[in-house]
Amino acid sequence: MAERFDPNIPPTGPASPCIEGEFVGTVVITEHPAIGTGNLVIDRTKPFEIEVKWHVFGNLVPLWLTALSRDTDKWVVTAYVESQGPGDEKILKSVEIPVGSPPFSMDQTYTAKIVVPEYTLKEETPGDPSQSGFYKVVVTTFLDSKLEGVGYDMMGYAEGPIIKAEDPK
Repeated sequence: MAERFDPNIPPTGPASPCIEGEFVGTVVITEHPAIGTGNLVIDRTKPFEIEVKWHVFGNLVPLWLTALSRDTDKWVVTAYVESQGPGDEKILKSVEIPVGSPPFSMDQTYTAKIVVPEYTLKEETPGDPSQSGFYKVVVTTFLDSKLEGVGYDMMGYAEGPIIKAEDPK
């Protein structure tokens, strides 16, 4: 799973990081998973869920989140899909997750669940080259800063998994 988080200010010495972030899990959940814990084939006639977990950590996290929580009270978490092959690219859905309020720890963890409505994704139609039915899921999280200057926003993204939309008829 490819991911990135900003700001990313690693330590300059043996101390803990100043401020960094990472996604610690992104999973697509279906009502009837196949063998194992996940199922990459979704029933497009039913809603499905995307769960994501991320954290920001380091010495500056309490100060940074305290400053941002005064003018921004939520993370905006958005799930996108990009077709693999021909087909749709779209926003699945966004949810808002509270930032919280001080005091913040040096390792602040957040989770979000995005429920995607039924019939949001198209399946492959044999003989129709315009729709593959395969999609890569990308999830972003964004904390918008109203502070003057550049570089105070917090943003992260995680790519994957690739899923297949199917109609079980």
